[in-house]
Amino acid sequence: MFVGTVRSAVKISETDKRLDLIPDEVFAGDSSELTASVNQACLPKNEPEIKAGDRWLFYVRPKSRPDEIRNVPLEVPFYSRSKPASQAEGDIAVLRELSKVIDKGILTGKVVHIGPTYDDLHPTPVAHHKVVAKSLPSGLKYQALTDKNGRFEFELPPGSYVVSAATQRGLREIEPSEWTFGANVSSNGEIPVANRTCSDLDFSLIADGKLAGRVKSAKGNPASFVKVAIIPILPVHPQFVVQADKNGRFEAAGLQPGQYIVGVGLLAPFDSSDWKSRVYYPGVASQAKSKVIKLAEGEWRTDVNFSLRPATGSASSDPSIAANERRR
Repeated sequence: MFVGTVRSAVKISETDKRLDLIPDEVFAGDSSELTASVNQACLPKNEPEIKAGDRWLFYVRPKSRPDEIRNVPLEVPFYSRSKPASQAEGDIAVLRELSKVIDKGILTGKVVHIGPTYDDLHPTPVAHHKVVAKSLPSGLKYQALTDKNGRFEFELPPGSYVVSAATQRGLREIEPSEWTFGANVSSNGEIPVANRTCSDLDFSLIADGKLAGRVKSAKGNPASFVKVAIIPILPVHPQFVVQADKNGRFEAAGLQPGQYIVGVGLLAPFDSSDWKSRVYYPGVASQAKSKVIKLAEGEWRTDVNFSLRPATGSASSDPSIAANERRR
């Protein structure tokens, strides 16, 4: 890792260049001049082409196949964080700080809110948001707050950590994108931190709406293990079923803002006994009489309580209701 000047940039294939580099501020590695290859197409799309005379922050590593491109042993890696020095002030500041750290490593990253729904994505930095790093196996927790640009930073003792930005009610993480230098995120989400290493872990948050409640039988007993249908009607998304526990309590999390219909038997096979005895929240026999639940962004509704209907007198006994339900 170093800030340096590109002495020359020579095209050696349709996509690759050979770079002769002169380091002038080294954060890891030696300070001698070096040669590395770069596939410009593998750098982020918004990065300019690397040209002679440019000054960049470079992350360079040995090639896994040194003879791949005209015996150039080093490369600017795929999805590298290398960038023009003029655009890398924050990264350089972190690396300068890291060079002073003896018995810790630095973990940094960014938190963005990608939007209220998957149909309306507008990534924006989340400022003043708490990020938690939990040490394993001790469980000791470290906290950091994002700045106005959504950036956070930890100085952590060596070890393994699980890091989360899902620390605020109504928000949840989608799969994090990550890039690390000298460390890798494991399949179970652990990230190792070693002395004088720098790792980067970015988080994208989206609304975490929740619907929860309790279902009782017609006699008032818990409707144990009953299957509760969750049907998004605006915007229209896939319907699904969650199973209540032995006490009749159910929960559906990770919901986007919108309008929902909830009930039991709604997604059962047509004309089955479950379908014939279906019930819509708040305990009615037809969708026309049901209550549509309007869920705001990140809202938790935990009062979706209703009772099943008796086995007799189901909606199917009224031909007009059954016909209307089939048309829906």
